[in-house]
Amino acid sequence: MAPNTSDWLAHIADMLGAEASGSLTLHPDGSHSLIADGHSDSAIVQYRDHFSRLDPLQTLLDERPAGRAIVIDTTRHPAYLARPELCHDYLRPHGIDHVIAAQWRQPDGTLNIVGFQRFHGSEPFSVGQGKELDRFIHHWRVGNATPAPEGLAARPANSRRNCDIAAQINIPLAVVSASLVVAWANTAAHEHPGTAWLALFEKHTASQAVTVTRRRLLELVGTSLRQRSTAEALVASSDDTWFASATPVVGKPNLALLRMTAMHHLAPGIRSRLEHLYGLTRAEAELTVLLAKGESLESIASARAVKLDTVRTQLRTVYKKTGTHRQGELVCLAGALGNV
Repeated sequence: MAPNTSDWLAHIADMLGAEASGSLTLHPDGSHSLIADGHSDSAIVQYRDHFSRLDPLQTLLDERPAGRAIVIDTTRHPAYLARPELCHDYLRPHGIDHVIAAQWRQPDGTLNIVGFQRFHGSEPFSVGQGKELDRFIHHWRVGNATPAPEGLAARPANSRRNCDIAAQINIPLAVVSASLVVAWANTAAHEHPGTAWLALFEKHTASQAVTVTRRRLLELVGTSLRQRSTAEALVASSDDTWFASATPVVGKPNLALLRMTAMHHLAPGIRSRLEHLYGLTRAEAELTVLLAKGESLESIASARAVKLDTVRTQLRTVYKKTGTHRQGELVCLAGALGNV
């Protein structure tokens, strides 16, 4: 693996909420190298010199496609229970109860095995985190999402990692570079079916729509990083119009936090927020939401059975109350509230 493997492991451990990690590299000439973090020196030496030969992990991984993760509870898995020496003399004394791991082989025949551990008393890894590790490994293998050498969240080597809260919340979030290289993204972002998120992750797709969406995102992130402030924009895609915002990451001058919300799926509380924060009437708040979702003034007037001039007058009142001057600004404001 690359020279910054230790940093990559630390980065992924943070994303998975792991408390320890390790990488075993088996070279075609029979030599091997072991990198470990979060374990005691005695645990590392014992595993390297003896218990690695008893560990059924590689056999279990051999049964899975390359790069696909496996999630294991070592206190219950039959393959581990069948190895009492490994369990009683190594795993239990060192508190290694939960493991998530994957392996893949490089073109030169080198076999890479990576594993992340949680200790006794911690929650088991989930199947969803196994899928997340699959994606991290895929990005590593194609070389398009390796974090900076110091890691996205540098921390003392002897500290146990706490669960990364951002990775668990259901708001799609991603940290990207000026060239839209994804340094980190949470599960909600990876699993979002919207075309804007797909365009971010599937940059090699030769679709014109993907190209246009990525160009708009590049402009947005570039503006945010140049100005060192939050930048907002509406990004049109084949399935929706998206409110996108990019905010520079503190302490990481080349990275920005990217959020995207489909305007047709704004947070249900946006109307009440508009009423509470800007003093809009219910009708004015409803008008704002409809415009944010792409409705025209004509269609709104028709649906309300009122004159178009009546809707335009109401819109001018909304502009005055919200401090905006055009529909684009008002829609961005609604998108920002819907992104909360």
